Amino acid sequence: MAAALAMLSSRQVARHARCVQRFAAVRLASSFGRPLGGLVHAGRPLQEVSLLDVAGRRQAATASESKTVAEGMAVKLNFKLIRNDTGEVVDSSEGKEPLSFTVGGQEVLPGLDRGVQGMAEGETRELKLEGDDGFGQYDENQITEVPLDKLPEGSSVGTQLRVQGPNGPMVAQVKELKENSAVLDFNHPLVGLPLTMTVTLISFEEAPPATQLGVETQKPGDGATFPKKGDTLTMHYTGTLASTGAKFDSSRDRGEPFKFQIGVGQVIQGWDLGVMQMSLGERALLRVPAELGYGKRGAGGVIPPNADLIFDVELLKIN
Repeated sequence: MAAALAMLSSRQVARHARCVQRFAAVRLASSFGRPLGGLVHAGRPLQEVSLLDVAGRRQAATASESKTVAEGMAVKLNFKLIRNDTGEVVDSSEGKEPLSFTVGGQEVLPGLDRGVQGMAEGETRELKLEGDDGFGQYDENQITEVPLDKLPEGSSVGTQLRVQGPNGPMVAQVKELKENSAVLDFNHPLVGLPLTMTVTLISFEEAPPATQLGVETQKPGDGATFPKKGDTLTMHYTGTLASTGAKFDSSRDRGEPFKFQIGVGQVIQGWDLGVMQMSLGERALLRVPAELGYGKRGAGGVIPPNADLIFDVELLKIN
């Protein structure tokens, strides 16, 4: 399916990456995997290495100073996610490990991220996760048509396919089969559905020590035009494993730049944080630690668990 992916628009890839990230963040019991995840920028001389102290930027409160959850804290909770229209339990932590994440780190659904703030240990809340607080709204632009011979053998209407995108696995459902092509729906199965998540806070504490992100300029930009949260960026990139140098993806190989919205969780955290430091026209190496990439899960069979990554990125355009 790699060839089929190359036919998708950059907008489709970016939007789907955001949905997949949200989906995996709450660990829904399904076959879908997690992908993919802006603070300060300043001009830098050539070859300077910028290290971004994530925990320091958050200025997180500590558990010893607060009796309730605040941004930057690491929380652990039990949850149950229910469809409001059918009453179906979509997923639950029952019989599994509790859900853990850092508040404000764009690791979970936006409504969950905000909803746990102010909770006390042992408290239970019901959070409404609809629209942008959940998996967003259905988007007709997420429907695409690909040649039939690009599908795995035996695919039929309703078959779920996993393809490797620039920021991790993307999942599509076969919506229609034609004589020579197939219609794929890249909308997340829970997009647009009314959901309620009941959460019980088990514990919270100060977030782990700061994680370092490296940004090494290879070619300087204009030094004046920097991305801001919500901007749509056009970039070229090549991703490699830091441990072996093995390439796992490249927009340059496909001959099509990647477009995405910065600072809103459409890409992994290492991109959201690192690219924000680059100016227009700049080419840089992003050295992304596993914690700001794909973490313990890895991605798509090509990025192993706990893998540090290096991205050769170039900021071509800011809209």
